[in-house]
This record gives sequence, C-alpha cells and structure tokens, in this order.
Amino acid sequence: GRRYPAKRELQFGEWQRNDILAGIFEPATIDIDLAILLTKAREHSVALVGPAAEELFDPVPEQDLFEALNETLTLWNSPPDWAGDERNVVLTLSRIWYSAVTGRIAPKDVAADWAMERLPAQYQPVILEARQAYLGQEEDRLASRADQLEEFVHYVKGEITKVVGK
Repeated sequence: GRRYPAKRELQFGEWQRNDILAGIFEPATIDIDLAILLTKAREHSVALVGPAAEELFDPVPEQDLFEALNETLTLWNSPPDWAGDERNVVLTLSRIWYSAVTGRIAPKDVAADWAMERLPAQYQPVILEARQAYLGQEEDRLASRADQLEEFVHYVKGEITKVVGK
C-alpha cells in the first residue's frame, strides 16, 4: 500500500552531531528522502548484527520511489538553485535518472558512468568533469560552464520526467 511520504523519527547524521550531543533531537517529520534511503538500505546495506535490511523493511513501492525522485527534481529550476553546489547537483541528477530508469540506487560515480553513455555529446563534458572532481582526479570548474550546466540540468530533468511522470 501507499506510504508516501513517510515520517522519519530519530535520524542521526554527522551534520546533527552538535545538536545531538547537546540533547537536541529533531521531532518526527515527513521526509521525502525515506523512499530513496530505504531502497538504498535494502539494496546495499550489510547487517552487523541481526536480520538483513531486506528482511526488516518491505520493498518501497515503485510509485513511492518515483514520487520521491520527482519531488527532488523540484529543487533545481534555475542557476541560483545550484550555484555553489554544481558538482553535487550534476551527480545527484545522474543518480536520480539512473534510479528512475532502473529502480535501483547507485553510487555517484557509477550513475555518472551510466548517464554518460546516454547523454548527447554536448552534455558529456559536464558530467565527466563532475565525476572526475568527485573522485578527486580533477579540479571542479563546473561553475565556469554556466550555460552548458543549465542546459544539462534541463535536459536530464526532462529525461527523468519522461520516466517518472508529471
């Protein structure tokens, strides 16, 4: 059945360390990312103790995953939305595209390789630079490719929308 969007409780992340140490915890909250995170946990986690994640968590319905992917796309509409975060946005869009087509979750560099094979030639330098910078093999100069970057974002969003709808 439909469980989207799911509610999250007790998330622990490095970015919350100071609050948690001070005894400050986020209240339960709706989290669109849970569909993506649970899909990833079922696919890639390793249980240190107890049952595997795929035994603990039911599969995320495909429509819930698609809605989470689609909602994430609404974050990036024009250059100010990705300014200063170009590499992450390029790689995240590649991951969303990969997930929309395959129903699986892949690391950023793997999704970038997958997307590279499907992108028109004019967008390949954008993803190649993002991938190389992510892997520490090249400097990140994506901000200097403003027009190409904007075209890439709109192209990939269009490809994703063909799959997930809306």
